[in-house]
Amino acid sequence: MPSFRMLLLALTGVGSSFGIDSASAQDPSMIDEGRFEISVGGAARGQESFAIRRQGEGFMAVGRSSLEGADLLLQSAEIGLQTDSRFVPVRYEYRTLQRPSSTTIAVRTGSRIRVTTSNREGERMTELLADREMVLIQTGVAHHYWFLIQRFGDAEAGTGGTVDALAPGVVNRSAIRLESVADVELTLPGRPGVQARRYDILMGETRHIVWTGRQSGRVLRAEIPERSWTAVRLLDPASGAAAPDDDPERENQQ
Repeated sequence: MPSFRMLLLALTGVGSSFGIDSASAQDPSMIDEGRFEISVGGAARGQESFAIRRQGEGFMAVGRSSLEGADLLLQSAEIGLQTDSRFVPVRYEYRTLQRPSSTTIAVRTGSRIRVTTSNREGERMTELLADREMVLIQTGVAHHYWFLIQRFGDAEAGTGGTVDALAPGVVNRSAIRLESVADVELTLPGRPGVQARRYDILMGETRHIVWTGRQSGRVLRAEIPERSWTAVRLLDPASGAAAPDDDPERENQQ
């Protein structure tokens, strides 16, 4: 299996970490790839590029954030996440692109997960118990919401659900609660009336709102209102659509 580092170094554009071109639609292992514009306080602060694909029986995601501002949830960085078939984390890597540099690596072995953080203050290792229901989500990484939504599965509006989660950057565990799910229409840049599904989620005491394509399940938009943080899916330059199979005209034809 290619290393995270090899994949992350190759991620210089949308999908390029996997050698994706205009024929990527024919790649059965590719689940999603694209870009988000990241805004804080209503001002654009940079972008996040990512790709998610099947890797054996599990899943692999790589991403690169190119951001400006010391007050951001996440700095410019490369991120890798590998999970098993149930979206349970197996390995996670985070490497900053600016100095002073820092690295966080989380590796799961059996019922334990080891988190190693290296920065200018030295190296710190923490080992935690990790049950089979735990998920891993890095706040400030938009494409990680896809893994969380998959774990909630086919929850209907009003039924809710709770999962145990690890935030590797601060080595903090918390409960994530799905408060509601609703089918809505979402307006994206250059694309009004996208058929979407809205998830209202509580991570500890902080509310996160995620919109996915109703048909595709792709993450289209995410917000953390308390922190004025927003990630918006950008148009795919090849197809001219943020999520082609969520096009309202296409749905009306089906």
